[in-house]
Amino acid sequence: MPEDPRVVRSRAAVVTGAAELLLEDGPGAVTVDAVVQRTGVARSTIYRHFPTSTDVLRAAVDAVLPVAVPLEELVPQGAAAAPQQLRAALGRRLHVTADQLSTAAWTRALPALLELVARDPSLEEHRAQIVARHREPLEELLRAVRDAGLLPADADLAVVAARLLGPLFYRRLISGEPLTHELCDHLVDAVLTSGDPR
Repeated sequence: MPEDPRVVRSRAAVVTGAAELLLEDGPGAVTVDAVVQRTGVARSTIYRHFPTSTDVLRAAVDAVLPVAVPLEELVPQGAAAAPQQLRAALGRRLHVTADQLSTAAWTRALPALLELVARDPSLEEHRAQIVARHREPLEELLRAVRDAGLLPADADLAVVAARLLGPLFYRRLISGEPLTHELCDHLVDAVLTSGDPR
C-alpha cells in the first residue's frame, strides 16, 4: 500500500529543514525546536518520523553528504581500460573529491558525522557505512590501477587511498589552503611514481 502523501511531504520537509540548519550553522543548530520553527511541522509529527533529535541530525547528514562517484562514470566501459585511461580516471576521481570538499555540505557534514557517533556510539556502524560507500568505488578503481601495473602488485590500497585523500582533507579541515585540480594531479603523480605505496 502506498505511503500517505502527507506523511511523505512532512518527512521531506523535516529532512530539508534540518539539512538547511546543518549547512547554515552546523550540527549544534539541528534541534527539534529549530526544525519546528524552520518548517512549521508539529513537534509530535517530527517525533513520529524521528524518535530522537539524534535521528533528525542523522537524516540531515545523510541528506547533505555528496553521493559517491561510481567507477563507471570515471572509466570507459567495455574493453579493458588502458593504463593511461586509468591514470586519468584516478585524477578525475580526486578532482571530484576536491570539488565536493570545497562545498559547505562536506564542511558541515563531516563534523556532524563525528558528533553523531559521540552522541550515540551505536551509530558508529552508520558512520562506517557512509565511509564505505565512498571508499569502495575508490578502492575498486585503485585495484584496476594496480592490475594495470601502475602500482606494485602488493600495494596496500588503503594506504594508497590515504596518501591520495589525506592531503585534501588536511587542506580543507586544517590548513585552509585551496583544493585545486593541480594538487590532485600532483598527488596522483606522486603515488603512481613513488614505486612503494605500502
